[in-house]
Amino acid sequence: MANWILTTILRNSLNLLRSLVPRTMEHTFSAFNANFWSGYRNERSNAGFLLVEQQANPIINHCNASFAAIVCHAKGLRPLYLLNFWRDQSVRRILDSYAAAPVHVYTNGPRYLWPRLVALTQAWRVFRTLRNPADILDIRIDGIKFGDIVYDNVLVLGYATITRIDIKVFAVIYALHVQRHIIRDIIARFHPVTSVFSHTIGLVSGIHTRYLLRDGIEVLNRVGSNQIILKKYRSLSEVGFYPLKPEPRYFRFMREHAADTMVGLADAYLDERHNQRINHIAVELAFDPAKRLFKSRREFCDHYRLNPEHQIVFVMLHGFNDHPHSHFARRMLYQDYYDWFAKTLAVAQSNREVNWIFKEHPASQFYITKDVDLEKLFSSNAHPHIRFMGSLADFNALSIHFVADAIITCLGTAGMEYACVGIPCLLAGESPYSGFDFAIEPQSVAEYEGWLQRIDYIPKLNEEQIKSAKIAMFFELAMMQDSPYLFCPEYGAKEVMELKPEALWRDVIGLIQRQDPAALESQIEELTEFVLDERYTQYLNLRRYPFMKDALRGD
Repeated sequence: MANWILTTILRNSLNLLRSLVPRTMEHTFSAFNANFWSGYRNERSNAGFLLVEQQANPIINHCNASFAAIVCHAKGLRPLYLLNFWRDQSVRRILDSYAAAPVHVYTNGPRYLWPRLVALTQAWRVFRTLRNPADILDIRIDGIKFGDIVYDNVLVLGYATITRIDIKVFAVIYALHVQRHIIRDIIARFHPVTSVFSHTIGLVSGIHTRYLLRDGIEVLNRVGSNQIILKKYRSLSEVGFYPLKPEPRYFRFMREHAADTMVGLADAYLDERHNQRINHIAVELAFDPAKRLFKSRREFCDHYRLNPEHQIVFVMLHGFNDHPHSHFARRMLYQDYYDWFAKTLAVAQSNREVNWIFKEHPASQFYITKDVDLEKLFSSNAHPHIRFMGSLADFNALSIHFVADAIITCLGTAGMEYACVGIPCLLAGESPYSGFDFAIEPQSVAEYEGWLQRIDYIPKLNEEQIKSAKIAMFFELAMMQDSPYLFCPEYGAKEVMELKPEALWRDVIGLIQRQDPAALESQIEELTEFVLDERYTQYLNLRRYPFMKDALRGD
């Protein structure tokens, strides 16, 4: 133990010393970046502060800071950066090159030492009230719902479910109280006008954004890297509204005034998606052309030794620890994704008149759990009407179009995607396409399990339902993600996770040097318009979709 402590101290000290000395590429980028953004600086910014989160990924930090520079210029604000004290000297120098007169708050500096001690007592008071894992979801502090964040962040530690109240739960509740002290102090000291966050979930971003919204401080949720996705949040009542989901007035406009256009665009997009011409990690994994494509029920049933006379139902599994509760306002029917899976499997085992395919999420490799191994769990499957399809199975997901009679999921995009070809979907929780009248949305466990028992009697979707599915699908998967961000290079999924800061800085310099200055200026103007227009709440590429202009602005 003593050797480990000494090694840790030496490693952290070495990292600190390295961060104190600017590296060559860091210096080059800082000078280049400061020169570029100097044309958009308000040197006398006095309208207040813009709070900007920090993330560990350098791409997110760059995108946050560059967008924040545009917001500061538009509103006459100063950036207020959240930083970690011991490791962020280099990051601070980089951030200072974006917008004028920055202010920094070190979230693990000495100012918050006493609150960290106080948080121990506060966390214990909450912890001691919990009797079972379901109680976690009822946690509320200062009148704000936080149970979803606590539960999900225990799972993030590498678990599919929570079976007991233990030290992991206490640690997350403690972290919640620490962040509560930090964000309340920041609000009281600086009274930020607005904020930029890449996430509205998680132990830091989820907690900070909810306190900001409680106090009426706008949250600009900026998602993406080489494409920019923006959603404005202004009150606690909006927490849980998925950023890609069309707001009701937008969906109504598309249904009533642009349905034919949207359906045509959706059909073209689906062709691109299913032929893997979309640059997205889940698409690349799900529709891998090297994997087998089944074009008939008979072929599929023969291969998997299933009864071709019975209907085929796909249960689309989730990454078990991929935040089952935090994305949406309405509580899911079950305790978590694993509980839903286990209960659904139990019903499937008793319903032998249906072929049940439990399909692992294509990106499950990014959501490893210590307590559940699906391959091992299904290895002893003795039910001839149930099959498990792992993420590496020789199966092109386009096959579902040709063989499935129904889709079951909690919130997966598959339910929306295959609804576009008339396949009905049964949900076990709120999803990005809830409320659009094409998915079956039970309000209780009993109702959900009743649908499972009669799943083979669910009819195909009608023409109007298919139209609604296509509109929702295209808005969320294509339209909201079709705004290239000219200030960030394009990287693949693996590059995003492994990219070193020096490589990013070099790439950003090269990108901006190659860009047409008029195009950069134009995007800054468009983003400024979005920031300043109170009616404009979800950012779209209006150059490409001009027919959406009236809907987005509330005209």
